[in-house]
Amino acid sequence: MPQQQQQQQQFADYDLLAVFSDEEKASAAEGKLRREGFKDEEIYRLSAGAVKGGEFRDHGPRQDRSTFFLQTTRSGPSPALLLVLALVAGLVVGLLAFALGFAFPASEHGPITLIGVVVGLVCGVVVAFVRGSRVRGAIGQDLSRLPQASAPTREARTVIALRLLDPENISRKSRARAILLNNGGRIDRSVGRRE
Repeated sequence: MPQQQQQQQQFADYDLLAVFSDEEKASAAEGKLRREGFKDEEIYRLSAGAVKGGEFRDHGPRQDRSTFFLQTTRSGPSPALLLVLALVAGLVVGLLAFALGFAFPASEHGPITLIGVVVGLVCGVVVAFVRGSRVRGAIGQDLSRLPQASAPTREARTVIALRLLDPENISRKSRARAILLNNGGRIDRSVGRRE
């Protein structure tokens, strides 16, 4: 229990804390911070399990945008296509029924032709629905090609914490924040608050 309180107190002492998805991104951000003049005593590399319950805000475009573009919906047949197929099938089957009606007595020509037209209309509607409808939103994405992000292990050192020598230097803190964000880090907003 005292260790947990000490760890929470330690996080409160940091000015910035960023969590990265993998160690390569964290290493790149650490290198960039060092090139920009941040000293070794300001930069701390922590394991992924050290941060729990942070308040994160994703910067840049929303992370769930891809799900919108990957949605597919199937639309029903258009009313015009439905009408055309029904009329064409009704006309064709009606003409066949009319021709077939000559094999029967003359009094049955009308009912046979009418039955043929109705059967043709029904067949046209069925064909329009069975024919398949357009799939909207299928714009060529292959989900199997997307890289699968693996969750970092507890031992992975994917957290960079900064304890600035001069925390009142706003431009330096902003530059550090920009470096962390540009390298794919997620800033913990609960760190660095003085209460």
